[in-house]
Amino acid sequence: MILFFRQLVAGRDFGASNPVCSQMQNLVYLLGDRDTRECVIVDPAWAVDDIVDAAEADGMKVVGALATHYHPDHVGGSMFGFTLEGASRLVERCGCKLHCHDKEAEGIRKVTGLSTSDVVTHASGEKVSVGKLEVEWLHTPGHTPGSSCFRVEGALVAGDTLFL
Repeated sequence: MILFFRQLVAGRDFGASNPVCSQMQNLVYLLGDRDTRECVIVDPAWAVDDIVDAAEADGMKVVGALATHYHPDHVGGSMFGFTLEGASRLVERCGCKLHCHDKEAEGIRKVTGLSTSDVVTHASGEKVSVGKLEVEWLHTPGHTPGSSCFRVEGALVAGDTLFL
């Protein structure tokens, strides 16, 4: 298995035409297995088509998404009077599921409008397989009750648990 890891910066790598997106300094990650050409998106928000297009330009197929927490700038929804594209657009475009910690599922469904069948819940320590890559779920409450980080090949993907 060859790890595929790509960090995308809001306003630069996706959502460049959205002036609010570029001010938020959000990061999105693509994690996957280069051998199987499958990847997931961590925190699909703002400009989902741009994010999926970036994965496809790298020869990868998006097969799911992982949410670090339920805030709209990470999964889509309404925030500060703006409607943000997110997980619902991803499900529509790719037909995949959004994975989240079980304590975040209700909030994610509320802000995104996703159905129960579109959301897969996990507990800390569980693993999500992307090809042969295993992504371990780490419950890191604080920012929100179900905030999560992901352990990938000994590295940490932190979302808003750790800010720059």
